[in-house]
Amino acid sequence: MDIKRLFRTIKYATILKSAKRGDYVRKNKIFGRVGKQVRLPFMLIPLHAENIYIGNNVEVASGVRFVVHDAIHEVFNRIPGNKVKYEEHIGKIEIGDNVFIGAGVTLLGPVKIGDNCVIAAGAVVNKDVPPGSVAAGVPVKVIGKYSDLMEKRQKGSKNER
Repeated sequence: MDIKRLFRTIKYATILKSAKRGDYVRKNKIFGRVGKQVRLPFMLIPLHAENIYIGNNVEVASGVRFVVHDAIHEVFNRIPGNKVKYEEHIGKIEIGDNVFIGAGVTLLGPVKIGDNCVIAAGAVVNKDVPPGSVAAGVPVKVIGKYSDLMEKRQKGSKNER
């Protein structure tokens, strides 16, 4: 971990409220983009964080991992007699507006999650998720519609605004 990333992670760790962590990441331009009303859990600042783009009104639950790179090139480059120089693969992670990402989700770049999506806890997102979807599983697949979940939750809600 380089010193700049270490200090950012330490500062980030001292912020107790998830909405304030979103504000910190946006203000300090740590990610490629962070919209308004973004709530982030405690985490290490991901390597190559500049390749993470988050829209407005996004909730990221605890234990979510943003993986924008792989390290297999290091293994390939150390094979005795190998004459090819393999490069690190880096991909962008894009998250649209009005998205919820459940606990323990792993996002493997390059992927794009469209607007109005829910990603269920524990999913591994290794491909794009279309707008208006509820997605789950390993690997992730669409299992429903955002609008149906919203309607279902509205019917079960006891609080009106």
